[in-house]
Amino acid sequence: MKSNVLLSYVYLMGFTLAMMMSMVSCTTDDDNNPSPVPDVRNKFLGNWNVIDGCSKGNYSVNISKDPSNTAQVLLSNFANSDATEPDTALVIANSVVLYTQTNSEGWVIAGTGDYNVEGKIQWIFSLTISGYKENCTATFSK
Repeated sequence: MKSNVLLSYVYLMGFTLAMMMSMVSCTTDDDNNPSPVPDVRNKFLGNWNVIDGCSKGNYSVNISKDPSNTAQVLLSNFANSDATEPDTALVIANSVVLYTQTNSEGWVIAGTGDYNVEGKIQWIFSLTISGYKENCTATFSK
């Protein structure tokens, strides 16, 4: 009978210890791990009205999330190109970096857009069409 009581005591202690350890390890009060992390691309998304300094006129550009890369966005109609495929840009904090690429119209484009306190994106970019290169500026606003 003593061994059954001792064995029950050991099981009870083991169960109590296991429960205490599981409660300690499941703490959700970790102040060093903020969650959820906001997506830095969100402020750049949507349809933008563009005033282009390179005489491309006024036009619209749509910026959407790149589903294949959480740090990138897709720009449709950048520089009023009417390209069939969107251009790809990297979002770094308050900037959009359009790395050098050839769009589906054969234009070589590259540049940087900075999101400002007014909620606009100020662009400085280069555009090469048929071997002729222009350095341009543009303002995107909603």
